[in-house]
Amino acid sequence: MKRSRQIGLIMIISGATLWGISGPMIQWLFQKTELTSADYLVVRLIAAGIILLSFLFFAKQDIFTIWKHPGQWIQLIIFSVLGMLGAQYAFIETVYISNAVTATLFQFLGPVFIMIWVAVLNKKLPSSMQFIALFAALAGVFYLITNGSVQDIVLSKKAIIFGGLTALGFMFYTLHPASLIKRWGTSIIVGWGMLIGGIVLYLVNPGFSLSEMIGSLTVSTFSMLLLIIISGTVSFVLYIGSLKYLSAVETSLLSSIEPLVAAVLSITWLNESFGSYQLLGGTFIVIAVIFLAVPEKRILITERKFLLKMK
Repeated sequence: MKRSRQIGLIMIISGATLWGISGPMIQWLFQKTELTSADYLVVRLIAAGIILLSFLFFAKQDIFTIWKHPGQWIQLIIFSVLGMLGAQYAFIETVYISNAVTATLFQFLGPVFIMIWVAVLNKKLPSSMQFIALFAALAGVFYLITNGSVQDIVLSKKAIIFGGLTALGFMFYTLHPASLIKRWGTSIIVGWGMLIGGIVLYLVNPGFSLSEMIGSLTVSTFSMLLLIIISGTVSFVLYIGSLKYLSAVETSLLSSIEPLVAAVLSITWLNESFGSYQLLGGTFIVIAVIFLAVPEKRILITERKFLLKMK
């Protein structure tokens, strides 16, 4: 049990670090190219899905059996479209509209949504610590959006909408695939999730042209795209895989290094500047997630009930 927990800790910390790094890299790519969020995500998801599934296939893992079980592949498709594609598209679009740090902080509101959903499902009011976390999260969002002035909102309406969808997507892809992962393993679910999500996005994005996209890239931007695909794939595998050893709230807590990594890179590498109240808002959001982990015993019990109802 102790060794399993250590594995989970290593996975979530490594995954959170890679995801924190990938945000600024994606922002840099958008600054240096004419790529849209959809074009970038089609390539990222399909390429990552093919790479991961090919690796599993040549490693003699059975990647196709899940398609013989209708109840399972239906759940897989739901996860692929609403979880993998939905969460990633909302995140990437938030980066495109605003910046990597803002997108990461909105994603970090996911644990607060998880707390609210679990409380509603179990028909129990949140604990006092959870109420504090909720208040801190709301304060954080307020300062992040307004920078302390209601009359001078910093973020656009579109950025706020996609930021909110990012948080909802985070909640969904954290909770929904638990039973799938338990039965089929992390890599198979993530691999199919990426491939299916990418194909769906390609089908609804008829203007996409791979040859035109590649032709518009330089050596440096193409190299960055490959690096993002690899790091993003690994981060997803590590994050979702950690749920096998840790609770969703524990992984949410430990992923608090994401906004810190994204902020440090954005400020030092991309020369981003943030208002003092925006930074305060980010701090409030991180504090909210930390408070969510305080009543650990109660949270773990309600999470287990939630996951059992999903199966």
